[in-house]
Amino acid sequence: MAAIPDLSAIINRQSGGNNGNPENIFFFKVPRVAGAAATAPIAGRGASLWTYDGMPAGGAVPTSAAIPDNTTQGALPFTAATGGRDKYLIGAHIAPLTAGLYLLYDRLFHIGGLSGTSTSDQTIQNEPPSPALTRNTSGAGNIVFYEVYTQIGNTGTTLTMTYTNQAGTTGRTATIDIGGANFRGVTRAQRIPLAAGDTGVRAVEKIALTATTGIAGDFGITIAQPLAWIPVGAAGSPGWRDYTTGLPGIPVIDPAACLSLLCMPAAATAPEVWGCLGTVEN
Repeated sequence: MAAIPDLSAIINRQSGGNNGNPENIFFFKVPRVAGAAATAPIAGRGASLWTYDGMPAGGAVPTSAAIPDNTTQGALPFTAATGGRDKYLIGAHIAPLTAGLYLLYDRLFHIGGLSGTSTSDQTIQNEPPSPALTRNTSGAGNIVFYEVYTQIGNTGTTLTMTYTNQAGTTGRTATIDIGGANFRGVTRAQRIPLAAGDTGVRAVEKIALTATTGIAGDFGITIAQPLAWIPVGAAGSPGWRDYTTGLPGIPVIDPAACLSLLCMPAAATAPEVWGCLGTVEN
């Protein structure tokens, strides 16, 4: 598995040369969840599109801890690279009806069924982790966010996450707000900042709330590997990224990747999103 050497090699593979197998991955997501209107997000705060209807169909709310992959409902479909080749993301186009910042990521692990009223430890993967990650297992660059699947309470509290960092150090802790007006709505997705010096996560051992939010609801924890940010400056206008000449370089898509989308909308409007990813193999 070798890196793409230069721009001429990319052009060659885009035309199908050297087993480039170019692929355009089209998708759209509509602001509905299981046929019902999606909850409006909060401007400037993260929202998950995992359960949104469209193509692919909305992902199911996870219950027990699981490792989703490219066969999991909700994952953007693509043809996995074979023959010892890697699949590279070389471009992305997205045209949503809500301006903002959109993140394409690989959903490495998820769990739901967590309670907004329990103040006891709630197990995520435990230690040693089960199930353990099967992709990007070093933890480098992995992020963690909580997702709200059923609205929790309007009393704000603190969530403490205990995790294993990219160096394999267990028992690391990080905290974040949860509950209250801005951190309780369905599809709310809040990234949890890591402890100083940490740059990734291999596993999340447990979480605990300092106090009840007042309503149990249903929320979960997701570990993700970010692949590409796609900014959109105005509603209905396309956002375009060429990864052959711009950051973050040319992302590699794991053959089992569970590709999904997060957004940070510029307005409190549930987004409708049309898009396409361009890939080649090498």
